[in-house]
Amino acid sequence: MYDLIIIGGGPAGITAASIALNKRLETLIIAERWGGQTTYRMELEDSEEQDVVSEEALLDAFRHQLDYLEFARCFDTVTKVTPEEQRFVVETADGDRFESRALIIATGAKPQRLNVPGETRLAGRGLSYSATAHSGLFLGKDVAVVGNGRRAQWAAASVARKAHYVYLLACEPLVPTPLVGKLRGMSNVEVIEGVKVTDVLGEKFVQAIAVTMPDGSAREIPVKGVFVKLARTPNSGLFRDWIDCDDVGHILVNVDCATSWPGAFAAGDVTLVSEQVLVHIGEGAKAAMAAYHYLLML
Repeated sequence: MYDLIIIGGGPAGITAASIALNKRLETLIIAERWGGQTTYRMELEDSEEQDVVSEEALLDAFRHQLDYLEFARCFDTVTKVTPEEQRFVVETADGDRFESRALIIATGAKPQRLNVPGETRLAGRGLSYSATAHSGLFLGKDVAVVGNGRRAQWAAASVARKAHYVYLLACEPLVPTPLVGKLRGMSNVEVIEGVKVTDVLGEKFVQAIAVTMPDGSAREIPVKGVFVKLARTPNSGLFRDWIDCDDVGHILVNVDCATSWPGAFAAGDVTLVSEQVLVHIGEGAKAAMAAYHYLLML
């Protein structure tokens, strides 16, 4: 039996595993692959700087440690997690069965895609799903932010401090809030409601985004960047029957990343935290330390 099993290979999971191993916990991290927000780097046509995730060097140090410790990692898909008295049973798609005394859930969230031509091809070449990670590359450029909710609105407000001009493309009318009012009053932000994105254009890099306007007319908006900020679905389906979640599915945690089930902790996008990689690194470290202290008390 392991002391700790960590599910998920993003920044939170990788950090938690590294911290736990340094605490000499018998640790296993199970992930389909190393992933999260740092799986691709942004390349732009007129930018020499391509490593735009400043947290990448720190995360690499943790990841490299795990690469060398084969006994501490398993690349597989978790299919079932069963909580029992002071232990957890984790089953995988390959038929393996692991047990641990503590559990860290770092399964992330699934972003909604545009599902239009050009999106997959231009991801990392001007199209991004993380304004926090990549907005710094678009200093003085025109960009589009696609989305209706607060994630898109906050992204537009943040990117507007760096970009030359920002188009906030919302498929539905925005509910009036102080933030929406602020966006409407910004001189370099244009809020366009009731539009449908139909294509992301560009040969090798993003050059424009094509939309259908509310009146049915087609419009091409020249931009160098596109930030897709649609709804995200927390990957918490394996845990919702026995761990408290909010209405969307985010796992509810306290300040120590502890869930409602003793010995189970959660960190990263599967909880309701900032999308910033450094935050996920910190949350992963905090969850590992909380699990360590929990195990000391058993």
